[in-house]
Amino acid sequence: MSDTVNDEFDPVPPTTARVAARAMVLAAVSCRGIIEKDAGKSGAEELRQRIFPWLERIGVASELEPDEFKLISTPLGQLNRKKATNASWRSEGMVVLAWALHCAKRPTVHLQCDPSDIANEMGFLDDREKTPVLSPFLRDAIEIEKWADTYLTLHWRLRLITSDPGPKDFLSCVAGVAWGTLRLDELELMNRDIAIEGVPIDQLDFSTYRTMLSIVQERHQAFNWLLGLESVYSAVTTDT
Repeated sequence: MSDTVNDEFDPVPPTTARVAARAMVLAAVSCRGIIEKDAGKSGAEELRQRIFPWLERIGVASELEPDEFKLISTPLGQLNRKKATNASWRSEGMVVLAWALHCAKRPTVHLQCDPSDIANEMGFLDDREKTPVLSPFLRDAIEIEKWADTYLTLHWRLRLITSDPGPKDFLSCVAGVAWGTLRLDELELMNRDIAIEGVPIDQLDFSTYRTMLSIVQERHQAFNWLLGLESVYSAVTTDT
């Protein structure tokens, strides 16, 4: 939990146009990570080679961070496993931005998105006219803030499983928090704690827990970026 608050910090949310550009970049980055496993397969390297020219063609290549450009420029078979995995997880940030742009339904909080489906909904590798870059439209800030608070709450509970394991009266924990805005109204509750499809969150098997933590962390980062906590996407923290 972060116990330092800068009362003078004034978030500057990204422009709608930049949200659209960042969504396209996350689609590109996650695709690059996912296809690393296809090194040597017919057409896989050709797909990678299409990514950067496409970003240039639709006018969003400037949104690429240096490490993202390096990742996309790396031929298949030359990424280490960690970098490929981290890149593939960017799809969970992508789905948040796609939702914010009215290009995707809001994802279930604990389930991985289908990266291909979400990217295709946004016109991945298609003409600019078929992407949200042409005429982006962002959801209301109040709705974005609501789900940012929800993911902050869920992320904190997941981290408590490691630092302070066992069942919790999480409703009382949330009521006593002064360091952030937490909300539980969109989460499943059981015995005054969060549950996932009828299973108390502290009883999730380890694999499910780790996957869910990765999902929530990536989405929390995307929401924090939408709130304007940092301008550079990779610099956004997910403190709880």
